[in-house]
Amino acid sequence: MPLVIVPPGWYAAGMEKRKRQPDVTRARILEIADEDFVRSGYAASGLGGIVERAGFTKGALFHHFADKRALGLAWVSEVAANGIRVVWVDPMADLLTLDGLKEFCRARLTTMSADDALAGLVLMAAEMGGVDEAMAAAVEEVFEFWRGGFAELLERGKEAGWIRCSIQPAVEAPFLVSMFSGFSIGMRLPSADATRRAGLLALDAYLETLRAV
Repeated sequence: MPLVIVPPGWYAAGMEKRKRQPDVTRARILEIADEDFVRSGYAASGLGGIVERAGFTKGALFHHFADKRALGLAWVSEVAANGIRVVWVDPMADLLTLDGLKEFCRARLTTMSADDALAGLVLMAAEMGGVDEAMAAAVEEVFEFWRGGFAELLERGKEAGWIRCSIQPAVEAPFLVSMFSGFSIGMRLPSADATRRAGLLALDAYLETLRAV
């Protein structure tokens, strides 16, 4: 029998690949769940359809998520939360002027759609807010994180002198989050383009009231 030469590190590499495989499966399930939750809503999304589109069995899904509720909670705390962080909160660190804030907000409203993380989060809040306490708490945590990003930005603006000193970040931040959440709902309707145009005008006028004089 010929001698088989095993490349150095072959066993370790194989073991590492096997360790990573469950993470890949879990990420794929969350990816498909994200598409379904955002497009159709949590209630209308079935586990059968999710696993079929993901290319796995229900056994694979239940290995990572005990049930649909566990999948929904993971989607909120991981996928939706990351979407809010990447699109909204992290970029706020680079905003140094009111004009920069206005441009940032205009860009977010201009590119807002019915299939982004915010759309799914708002839909989840509407569906599950008064139904499931744990789900509502998870959604609220993401919204609080978002509100905190706006509040911190406005506080920095006050300290730097480009936001009026009389502005209360703890009041304005929830208003901004509520306003953009409302715009997100409007993106699902036939009047989405009209909502966007009117929103851009109203948004610009509102933000101008924050300017230090």
